[in-house]
Amino acid sequence: MAIGSLADLRPGDIMFAPIGGLVPGVFPVGLGQLALGEVFRVGRLSVRHVGIVVEAMDDWSGEPDLRTGPRLVQAMPGGAEEIDLFTGTHWTPRHAYLRLPEDYPGQAADAAAIARHMVGTPYSFGSYAALAAWRFGFKAKRLQAWINRRHPAVKVPGLSAEMMLVPGLQLPVEAICSVLVDQAWTLAGKDVMPNTAEQAVTPGALANQLWRTPGAIWGLP
Repeated sequence: MAIGSLADLRPGDIMFAPIGGLVPGVFPVGLGQLALGEVFRVGRLSVRHVGIVVEAMDDWSGEPDLRTGPRLVQAMPGGAEEIDLFTGTHWTPRHAYLRLPEDYPGQAADAAAIARHMVGTPYSFGSYAALAAWRFGFKAKRLQAWINRRHPAVKVPGLSAEMMLVPGLQLPVEAICSVLVDQAWTLAGKDVMPNTAEQAVTPGALANQLWRTPGAIWGLP
């Protein structure tokens, strides 16, 4: 199914977007990505932010007039949050949406459920500094361990029968936007970033990798 509007989005779909404001647009995101020294551009799309759709428009069971779009989980410094998407602000030439092919039925919904369970997960400028050090060759085991800090394993509700066989999932302690999206899909069993250290995932690297993913469906307003 093509992605021709926000109404076509489904749980598990990935949003690539700009990000505004002094916080988090300039600090820590702008300075953090400057430290990373990377960018991904296609036309007017310049990827600085990534999010994951967790609820489609047609999943809404409340008053129709009160719902304007699907819902998305996105990383924020104070803790990941769940928001509504609006056509005027989230369906523009500066946005793109991606649907990954599933490895098993229900994998996209599992990724969405995991992302919802990560609401409240924070990040800091230290996350960007660590990723920058890793990207530019400082591959110390202590740094890798810091980047890959995780909570004790927990059961995530609402997963498919296949994922319910997993004893528990260890969610990240910190997660910038690209790490949140990568981990939601990775913990659902998808090899999103081959040959990449766990959680060492930057927005530009994620966009570059998924741009080349066979079978992916793109929606480019």
